[in-house]
Amino acid sequence: MSAVVESSRGEDLVLPRRMRGLQPTLIRQFFERALPDSINFGLGEPDLPTPEFLKVEAARITIEEQNGYTSHPGLPALRDKIGEQYPHLELPRTGVVVTCGSQEAMTDAFMCVVDAGDEVLLPDPSFPAYDACTRIAQGEPVYYRMPASEDFAFDIDDFKAKITSKTKLAVVISPSNPTGKILTEQNHRDIAEALDGTGIWLISDEIYSDLYFGKRPRSASEFYERTIIVSGLSKSLSMTGWRLGWAACKNPEMINAIQVLHGFTTVCTSTISQKAALLGWSEEAETAKQHARDVYRRRGEFLVDLFKTEMGLHATAPEGAFYTMLDVSSLGDDIEVAEKCLQNRVVTVPGIAFGQEAKGFLRISFCNTEERMAEGVRRMKEALL
Repeated sequence: MSAVVESSRGEDLVLPRRMRGLQPTLIRQFFERALPDSINFGLGEPDLPTPEFLKVEAARITIEEQNGYTSHPGLPALRDKIGEQYPHLELPRTGVVVTCGSQEAMTDAFMCVVDAGDEVLLPDPSFPAYDACTRIAQGEPVYYRMPASEDFAFDIDDFKAKITSKTKLAVVISPSNPTGKILTEQNHRDIAEALDGTGIWLISDEIYSDLYFGKRPRSASEFYERTIIVSGLSKSLSMTGWRLGWAACKNPEMINAIQVLHGFTTVCTSTISQKAALLGWSEEAETAKQHARDVYRRRGEFLVDLFKTEMGLHATAPEGAFYTMLDVSSLGDDIEVAEKCLQNRVVTVPGIAFGQEAKGFLRISFCNTEERMAEGVRRMKEALL
């Protein structure tokens, strides 16, 4: 997006600096151009249905209850339940703000930490919204490498090398979008040691924390006090459209700032979604989350094996979330490869959408049935080999 846009009256509109250069992500650009009957390996959205008990409860709430505004930070009972997920923090109710999805929590947190000219450490590769949030807050993104040569594992030496006197914020995500990698306990300890005494804030994006295929991921907040947790129920309970997320932080001044900004931008999260989300940690919900973990683990293993046997291509072994990174460097430029797939009715995302380190890869989502994934790989093989 250029700084100057022609208005409907033929006049030049000069956009504010925070909006300059912002564009829809390559993820969306490829998705919006999908041909009819395309197989979607692109968007990171669960294909499993929202659990029935949540839908029934939301319908009951809609019909039977009055659903006006809640308080700006959310229903007290819901904030209590969210706070209980982080017992190590001993969060009071006031330590949680319920937001319109984790993306709002992320944006609010950036706006409350970053000032003009501040540097923000972002993983490479990572979800492109982090870069956009940095620029909207008028900060400067600085990338630390998650080396492709190490299957995108965390590199503490590169992380430390990127810290300067201008660094105000760092971001981690575990499990990762786009790689599906999980930070180890030692990774967390190394990060905390590197940030100790610097005054740098840490945002821990934990939206995929309930989708793991081995040990449950640790939260960065267990190791570093100046952490803002961003999370929600969108991925684990297939509630993307319900827009239910949260920010949590032990520092009262920081979480209060997030609450104030949230109040002015959205007033409050959907009351119906909040009330239904009270069941998000019930026995039924935990069963649904386990089912999702089992399904995505099987699908991930199936797809990685399929790429190897059918196309002779290496795909990373996912540890969580529902993504694998497919190495297509032997076939050419990743954007060109993704374009060929698109024309043969398979939506993928070129790795460059997530950073330089992922160039030569495609991010592949396995939010599809095994039958659809097999057909997708067949179409990719037809287009590329």
